[in-house]
Amino acid sequence: MIALPSIAFGGFSGSAKGVTARQVGGRSILSVKCWPTGAATGAQLIRRASLKKISKSWKELTSDQMRDWDRLAETATGQSVFGQAAQLSGMNLYVRLNANRAMAGEPLMTNAPLHTVAVPNVEYEQVVVTPELMVIGGIKHQPDPFKLVVKMSSSQSAGISNGWSKTVIITPGMKDDWGEADVTKLYLKTIGVEPVPGEKVFVQAYWLDTSTGFAGIEARDTVVVTGEAPHSRRVKVTMDSLDPTEDNNVTAIDVDFSTGAPVAQFNAVCLGHSNVASSEVYLTQQLPAELTGTGVCLGRANDPNGKIVAQSYLVYIRNYGGKSEMTFAHRGGYYVAKTECFGAGIIY
Repeated sequence: MIALPSIAFGGFSGSAKGVTARQVGGRSILSVKCWPTGAATGAQLIRRASLKKISKSWKELTSDQMRDWDRLAETATGQSVFGQAAQLSGMNLYVRLNANRAMAGEPLMTNAPLHTVAVPNVEYEQVVVTPELMVIGGIKHQPDPFKLVVKMSSSQSAGISNGWSKTVIITPGMKDDWGEADVTKLYLKTIGVEPVPGEKVFVQAYWLDTSTGFAGIEARDTVVVTGEAPHSRRVKVTMDSLDPTEDNNVTAIDVDFSTGAPVAQFNAVCLGHSNVASSEVYLTQQLPAELTGTGVCLGRANDPNGKIVAQSYLVYIRNYGGKSEMTFAHRGGYYVAKTECFGAGIIY
């Protein structure tokens, strides 16, 4: 049996196996060494490797740079200890912010930000978790440089009330897609198994300012896994949607249909075909009937002399034989076969 150091002895410091006592700001603080409870995710391994690398890079800063970090740390506080805000050193803040940036794929930041940054809270309407779908919906969008960090647990017994220690990073930084964060593929890749209906998943999310490394307040939620989702994905057409057995006249396509309204956001690089001023694509599946019809978008290209020319296109969307066809038909401006078609249009 180990006699643990007690905070009653104000001047005590030292270690006893896995327990360490230290003096910080006139207070005695106990800490227990934490050991990994499972296999680390890719994001966790990157973060651990980054911490060591970033810590070593502190010594390479100039004295002026270190001084600026110390000044910034004076206005920042760390995680509370015994109900009191802990003071950060310049090095602590340097490592923390750069570790956040490294997690989001950003390079090392040697100069301290000019000031602390107020990062917005995550606001959303619902979290849906089924064996086939994991989505955070109704997110209030935040522009660059903010990215959403999401942590989730594997499904736990419904009787577990505190499973926050079981969450792992699902995405170290993503942008919401029209107020939606679909983390299905990321969840299955990270966790490795589907959540079980009737069990509970713990979810944490916060905005990360990738320009500085400052993170916002974490939003927490618990979700009971359902068999079917009270949520449907927006319909999209991408290169993965095209029938490889057909002659598709595009090198890129990303059409995003709005939910509940006959509106689509068109983005495609059309190549034209034969001597017809149009480009066609064929999908492997049939689109919902309410998304068929005619839309309109703009076109932008370079003429033979390199001059930018504007064009207009009608987009015909139709179903036949259990599949769908989309035709980008040129209607205005000087026609150039290879054209970028873009813009939002009403389907009528």
